[in-house]
Amino acid sequence: MAVSGARSTLPVAFGVAGVLAAFAAAHPGHVSAQTIRGRLIDDATDGVIPGANLTLLTEDGDVLDRALSDSLGVFVLDAELGGLHLEAQRIGYRTTRSLLFDMSRLDTLDVEFRIDAEAVLLAPILVTASDPPGQDLFEERAELGEGFFYTPALIDSIRPDDYVAEIFRARDRRTWVKWTFGVKEDGSTGPMPDVITRLGRGCLKYVVDRIPVARPYFEALGGRGMAAPTEWGVPPLSDLTPEDLVAVEVYRGAHELPPGFVDELRPRNGQEQQALREINELRCGVVVFWTKDGW
Repeated sequence: MAVSGARSTLPVAFGVAGVLAAFAAAHPGHVSAQTIRGRLIDDATDGVIPGANLTLLTEDGDVLDRALSDSLGVFVLDAELGGLHLEAQRIGYRTTRSLLFDMSRLDTLDVEFRIDAEAVLLAPILVTASDPPGQDLFEERAELGEGFFYTPALIDSIRPDDYVAEIFRARDRRTWVKWTFGVKEDGSTGPMPDVITRLGRGCLKYVVDRIPVARPYFEALGGRGMAAPTEWGVPPLSDLTPEDLVAVEVYRGAHELPPGFVDELRPRNGQEQQALREINELRCGVVVFWTKDGW
Protein backbone atom coordinates (compact mmCIF):
# COMPACT_ATOMS: atom_id res chain seq x y z
CA MET A 1 0.00 0.00 0.00
CA ALA A 2 1.09 3.58 -0.47
CA VAL A 3 0.90 6.01 2.42
CA SER A 4 1.20 9.63 1.31
CA GLY A 5 1.37 12.19 4.04
CA ALA A 6 2.39 15.01 1.71
CA ARG A 7 -0.51 14.66 -0.69
CA SER A 8 -2.96 13.20 1.85
CA THR A 9 -3.86 10.26 -0.37
CA LEU A 10 -3.74 7.59 2.30
CA PRO A 11 -6.73 5.27 1.64
CA VAL A 12 -9.54 5.40 4.11
CA ALA A 13 -9.90 2.58 6.63
CA PHE A 14 -11.91 0.39 4.29
CA GLY A 15 -9.32 0.65 1.55
CA VAL A 16 -6.51 -0.14 3.95
CA ALA A 17 -8.39 -3.14 5.32
CA GLY A 18 -8.80 -4.50 1.82
CA VAL A 19 -5.08 -4.18 1.14
CA LEU A 20 -4.22 -5.76 4.46
CA ALA A 21 -6.50 -8.69 3.84
CA ALA A 22 -4.81 -9.34 0.53
CA PHE A 23 -1.39 -9.14 2.24
CA ALA A 24 -2.47 -11.60 4.93
CA ALA A 25 -3.72 -14.08 2.37
CA ALA A 26 -0.38 -13.93 0.58
CA HIS A 27 1.66 -14.28 3.80
CA PRO A 28 0.18 -17.04 5.96
CA GLY A 29 1.79 -18.33 9.12
CA HIS A 30 3.08 -14.99 10.56
CA VAL A 31 3.22 -14.54 14.30
CA SER A 32 0.56 -12.41 15.91
CA ALA A 33 2.80 -9.40 16.79
CA GLN A 34 1.91 -6.30 14.74
CA THR A 35 4.73 -4.60 12.78
CA ILE A 36 4.87 -1.76 10.30
CA ARG A 37 7.69 -2.09 7.80
CA GLY A 38 8.14 0.75 5.37
CA ARG A 39 10.29 2.78 3.06
CA LEU A 40 10.49 6.59 3.17
CA ILE A 41 10.40 8.21 -0.30
CA ASP A 42 10.99 11.72 -1.61
CA ASP A 43 7.73 12.52 -3.37
CA ALA A 44 9.40 14.78 -5.94
CA THR A 45 12.40 12.63 -6.90
CA ASP A 46 11.23 9.12 -5.95
CA GLY A 47 14.54 8.73 -4.13
CA VAL A 48 14.83 7.10 -0.72
CA ILE A 49 15.31 9.26 2.36
CA PRO A 50 17.82 7.97 4.92
CA GLY A 51 18.32 9.29 8.44
CA ALA A 52 14.73 10.39 9.01
CA ASN A 53 12.86 10.06 12.31
CA LEU A 54 9.71 7.93 12.04
CA THR A 55 7.11 7.96 14.80
CA LEU A 56 4.04 5.74 15.17
CA LEU A 57 1.18 7.42 17.03
CA THR A 58 -2.18 6.32 18.31
CA GLU A 59 -5.37 8.09 17.26
CA ASP A 60 -5.07 10.17 20.46
CA GLY A 61 -1.48 11.18 19.69
CA ASP A 62 0.33 8.84 22.09
CA VAL A 63 3.70 7.58 20.86
CA LEU A 64 3.82 3.83 20.27
CA ASP A 65 7.27 3.49 18.71
CA ARG A 66 10.09 5.40 17.03
CA ALA A 67 12.64 4.39 14.40
CA LEU A 68 15.28 5.85 12.10
CA SER A 69 15.23 5.16 8.37
CA ASP A 70 18.38 3.40 7.16
CA SER A 71 20.54 4.08 4.09
CA LEU A 72 17.83 2.55 1.89
CA GLY A 73 15.05 4.57 3.52
CA VAL A 74 13.74 1.47 5.29
CA PHE A 75 12.23 1.59 8.78
CA VAL A 76 10.46 -0.90 11.08
CA LEU A 77 8.00 0.01 13.87
CA ASP A 78 6.17 -2.07 16.46
CA ALA A 79 2.45 -1.43 16.25
CA GLU A 80 -0.81 -2.38 17.93
CA LEU A 81 -4.37 -2.80 16.75
CA GLY A 82 -6.51 0.25 16.12
CA GLY A 83 -6.29 3.60 14.43
CA LEU A 84 -2.76 4.87 13.88
CA HIS A 85 -0.81 7.79 12.41
CA LEU A 86 2.66 7.60 10.89
CA GLU A 87 4.84 10.71 11.14
CA ALA A 88 8.18 11.47 9.43
CA GLN A 89 10.69 14.19 10.31
CA ARG A 90 13.87 15.00 8.42
CA ILE A 91 15.94 18.16 8.02
CA GLY A 92 15.14 19.65 4.64
CA TYR A 93 11.68 18.03 4.52
CA ARG A 94 8.29 19.05 5.72
CA THR A 95 7.28 17.22 8.90
CA THR A 96 4.49 14.98 7.65
CA ARG A 97 1.80 12.99 9.47
CA SER A 98 -0.33 10.50 7.58
CA LEU A 99 -4.09 10.34 7.71
CA LEU A 100 -5.54 7.91 10.24
CA PHE A 101 -5.35 4.31 9.12
CA ASP A 102 -6.49 1.10 10.81
CA MET A 103 -4.12 -1.64 11.91
CA SER A 104 -5.96 -4.98 11.70
CA ARG A 105 -4.89 -8.32 13.11
CA LEU A 106 -2.24 -8.74 10.43
CA ASP A 107 1.31 -9.50 11.47
CA THR A 108 3.09 -7.00 9.21
CA LEU A 109 1.98 -4.00 7.22
CA ASP A 110 4.25 -2.92 4.36
CA VAL A 111 4.01 0.80 3.55
CA GLU A 112 5.59 3.33 1.22
CA PHE A 113 5.55 6.71 2.94
CA ARG A 114 6.09 9.75 0.69
CA ILE A 115 6.98 13.18 1.97
CA ASP A 116 7.80 16.53 0.35
CA ALA A 117 11.01 18.48 0.58
CA GLU A 118 10.77 22.06 1.72
CA ALA A 119 13.16 24.99 1.77
CA VAL A 120 14.71 25.36 5.20
CA LEU A 121 15.35 28.99 6.04
CA LEU A 122 18.33 29.24 8.34
CA ALA A 123 19.28 32.33 10.27
CA PRO A 124 21.90 34.18 8.23
CA ILE A 125 25.47 34.23 9.45
CA LEU A 126 26.55 37.83 9.29
CA VAL A 127 30.28 38.31 8.85
CA THR A 128 31.46 41.87 9.15
CA ALA A 129 34.92 43.03 8.30
CA SER A 130 35.99 46.62 8.56
CA ASP A 131 38.97 48.24 6.92
CA PRO A 132 41.65 49.50 9.29
CA PRO A 133 41.67 53.29 9.68
CA GLY A 134 43.80 55.17 7.18
CA GLN A 135 45.96 56.44 10.01
CA ASP A 136 46.91 52.90 11.00
CA LEU A 137 47.84 51.97 7.44
CA PHE A 138 49.83 55.18 7.00
CA GLU A 139 51.83 54.58 10.17
CA GLU A 140 52.46 50.90 9.38
CA ARG A 141 53.70 51.75 5.89
CA ALA A 142 55.89 54.59 7.13
CA GLU A 143 57.64 52.19 9.49
CA LEU A 144 58.72 50.04 6.53
CA GLY A 145 60.98 52.82 5.27
CA GLU A 146 59.88 52.67 1.60
CA GLY A 147 58.37 55.68 -0.12
CA PHE A 148 57.90 59.17 1.25
CA PHE A 149 55.29 60.25 3.77
CA TYR A 150 53.69 63.62 4.33
CA THR A 151 52.45 63.47 7.90
CA PRO A 152 49.44 65.47 9.08
CA ALA A 153 51.85 67.90 10.76
CA LEU A 154 53.75 68.42 7.51
CA ILE A 155 50.51 68.83 5.55
CA ASP A 156 49.39 71.51 7.99
CA SER A 157 52.71 73.35 7.69
CA ILE A 158 52.50 73.54 3.87
CA ARG A 159 48.75 73.56 3.38
CA PRO A 160 48.09 74.27 -0.32
CA ASP A 161 46.25 77.46 -1.17
CA ASP A 162 44.60 76.69 -4.50
CA TYR A 163 45.03 73.07 -5.59
CA VAL A 164 46.08 69.79 -4.09
CA ALA A 165 49.19 69.34 -6.27
CA GLU A 166 50.85 72.25 -4.47
CA ILE A 167 51.52 69.85 -1.63
CA PHE A 168 54.47 68.50 -3.61
CA ARG A 169 56.21 71.86 -3.54
CA ALA A 170 57.30 71.25 -0.01
CA ARG A 171 60.91 72.27 0.49
CA ASP A 172 61.90 68.97 2.07
CA ARG A 173 63.92 68.04 -1.04
CA ARG A 174 62.60 64.55 -0.89
CA THR A 175 59.50 64.47 -3.04
CA TRP A 176 57.85 66.80 -5.46
CA VAL A 177 55.95 66.66 -8.74
CA LYS A 178 56.56 68.83 -11.74
CA TRP A 179 54.24 68.99 -14.72
CA THR A 180 55.50 68.50 -18.25
CA PHE A 181 53.65 68.70 -21.56
CA GLY A 182 53.14 65.30 -23.18
CA VAL A 183 50.75 62.63 -24.46
CA LYS A 184 48.07 61.66 -21.97
CA GLU A 185 46.58 58.20 -21.50
CA ASP A 186 43.62 58.97 -23.79
CA GLY A 187 46.01 59.89 -26.61
CA SER A 188 45.55 63.65 -26.36
CA THR A 189 48.29 66.05 -25.33
CA GLY A 190 48.41 68.12 -22.17
CA PRO A 191 50.17 68.59 -18.86
CA MET A 192 51.51 65.32 -17.50
CA PRO A 193 52.76 64.50 -14.01
CA ASP A 194 56.44 63.80 -13.59
CA VAL A 195 57.08 62.45 -10.12
CA ILE A 196 60.56 63.14 -8.81
CA THR A 197 62.19 61.65 -5.76
CA ARG A 198 65.75 61.21 -4.67
CA LEU A 199 65.49 57.71 -6.12
CA GLY A 200 64.46 58.76 -9.61
CA ARG A 201 61.37 59.46 -11.64
CA GLY A 202 58.61 57.62 -13.48
CA CYS A 203 54.91 57.57 -14.37
CA LEU A 204 52.32 58.25 -11.69
CA LYS A 205 49.04 56.72 -10.51
CA TYR A 206 46.72 58.02 -7.84
CA VAL A 207 44.70 56.64 -4.93
CA VAL A 208 42.28 58.67 -2.83
CA ASP A 209 41.88 56.95 0.52
CA ARG A 210 41.40 53.39 -0.80
CA ILE A 211 39.94 54.24 -4.21
CA PRO A 212 42.21 53.86 -7.27
CA VAL A 213 41.67 56.74 -9.67
CA ALA A 214 40.70 55.76 -13.21
CA ARG A 215 42.69 57.48 -15.97
CA PRO A 216 42.97 61.01 -14.60
CA TYR A 217 43.31 63.92 -17.00
CA PHE A 218 44.48 67.42 -16.21
CA GLU A 219 43.67 71.02 -17.01
CA ALA A 220 46.34 73.67 -16.61
CA LEU A 221 46.51 77.44 -16.49
CA GLY A 222 48.96 79.50 -18.49
CA GLY A 223 49.34 77.37 -21.61
CA ARG A 224 51.74 74.63 -22.59
CA GLY A 225 54.06 73.25 -19.97
CA MET A 226 52.57 75.24 -17.11
CA ALA A 227 53.78 73.71 -13.88
CA ALA A 228 50.48 73.27 -12.02
CA PRO A 229 47.10 71.79 -12.98
CA THR A 230 43.94 73.46 -11.80
CA GLU A 231 42.12 70.15 -11.36
CA TRP A 232 42.04 66.46 -12.09
CA GLY A 233 39.12 65.51 -14.26
CA VAL A 234 38.14 62.18 -12.69
CA PRO A 235 36.51 61.65 -9.28
CA PRO A 236 37.40 61.15 -6.53
CA LEU A 237 40.60 62.97 -7.47
CA SER A 238 38.69 65.84 -9.07
CA ASP A 239 36.67 66.28 -5.88
CA LEU A 240 39.70 66.91 -3.67
CA THR A 241 40.29 70.31 -2.15
CA PRO A 242 43.37 71.42 -0.20
CA GLU A 243 41.28 71.41 2.96
CA ASP A 244 40.50 67.70 2.48
CA LEU A 245 44.10 66.55 2.79
CA VAL A 246 45.27 64.88 5.98
CA ALA A 247 48.31 62.87 4.83
CA VAL A 248 50.01 61.74 1.63
CA GLU A 249 52.10 58.72 0.62
CA VAL A 250 54.35 58.74 -2.44
CA TYR A 251 55.95 55.64 -4.00
CA ARG A 252 58.29 55.78 -6.95
CA GLY A 253 57.21 52.42 -8.34
CA ALA A 254 55.72 49.03 -7.52
CA HIS A 255 58.99 47.94 -5.89
CA GLU A 256 58.37 50.53 -3.14
CA LEU A 257 54.76 49.56 -2.50
CA PRO A 258 54.25 47.86 0.87
CA PRO A 259 53.05 44.24 1.03
CA GLY A 260 49.29 43.98 0.61
CA PHE A 261 48.97 47.49 -0.82
CA VAL A 262 46.80 46.45 -3.78
CA ASP A 263 44.62 44.27 -1.52
CA GLU A 264 43.69 47.34 0.50
CA LEU A 265 42.29 49.20 -2.52
CA ARG A 266 38.52 49.35 -3.00
CA PRO A 267 37.56 49.97 -6.66
CA ARG A 268 33.89 50.82 -7.15
CA ASN A 269 33.46 50.19 -10.87
CA GLY A 270 35.14 48.68 -13.91
CA GLN A 271 37.28 51.71 -14.65
CA GLU A 272 38.64 51.82 -11.13
CA GLN A 273 39.23 48.07 -11.30
CA GLN A 274 41.35 48.71 -14.40
CA ALA A 275 43.23 51.42 -12.50
CA LEU A 276 43.96 48.87 -9.77
CA ARG A 277 45.37 46.45 -12.36
CA GLU A 278 47.53 49.21 -13.79
CA ILE A 279 48.93 49.98 -10.35
CA ASN A 280 49.70 46.31 -9.94
CA GLU A 281 51.16 45.73 -13.42
CA LEU A 282 52.55 48.92 -14.95
CA ARG A 283 55.21 49.62 -12.33
CA CYS A 284 54.30 53.28 -12.08
CA GLY A 285 54.70 55.51 -9.09
CA VAL A 286 51.71 55.85 -6.80
CA VAL A 287 50.47 58.80 -4.78
CA VAL A 288 47.97 58.11 -1.99
CA PHE A 289 45.94 61.04 -0.75
CA TRP A 290 44.37 60.49 2.67
CA THR A 291 41.35 62.65 3.39
CA LYS A 292 39.35 63.29 6.53
CA ASP A 293 36.83 60.66 5.46
CA GLY A 294 39.44 57.92 5.05
CA TRP A 295 41.68 58.87 7.95
